[in-house]
Amino acid sequence: MKTPDEARHFFVQKIVAQAEREGVSLSANERRMLDWSEVEPGCESDPELAEALATEISDEAYEEKIRRLLEAAYQADIGADARAKDAYRDAYSVLKRRDYYLLIMIKEALGRRL
Repeated sequence: MKTPDEARHFFVQKIVAQAEREGVSLSANERRMLDWSEVEPGCESDPELAEALATEISDEAYEEKIRRLLEAAYQADIGADARAKDAYRDAYSVLKRRDYYLLIMIKEALGRRL
C-alpha cells in the first residue's frame, strides 16, 4: 500500500468482512466512525458523528468491538496465508504516520504483532 487512504481502506474492509462472517452488526455510524479523523483529508470529520455513535454504544465498547473483529480477521488471514502478515504490516506502516481514530484500535489489536 502506498497511500494512507489505501491503508485505511484495507483495515476497514478487513473489519467489515469479519463482522459479516461472524454475523456481527455494524451500524451506519459504527462504519462511518472507521473513517473518522479530525485532520486527514478525505476522512469523516463530522463532529456530530461521535455524539450519534455515543447514543448507540460507549467508546470503550465500540473500540473493543473493532479490536476484536480486527484481531479475528488478522488471525484468519494469517492462518490461511502466512504472507498476509506482510500486507497488514505494510498497511500499518503507512497508516501510523497519520492521525486516524482507527489507528488507536489497530495499535491495541495488532501493534505488537506488526
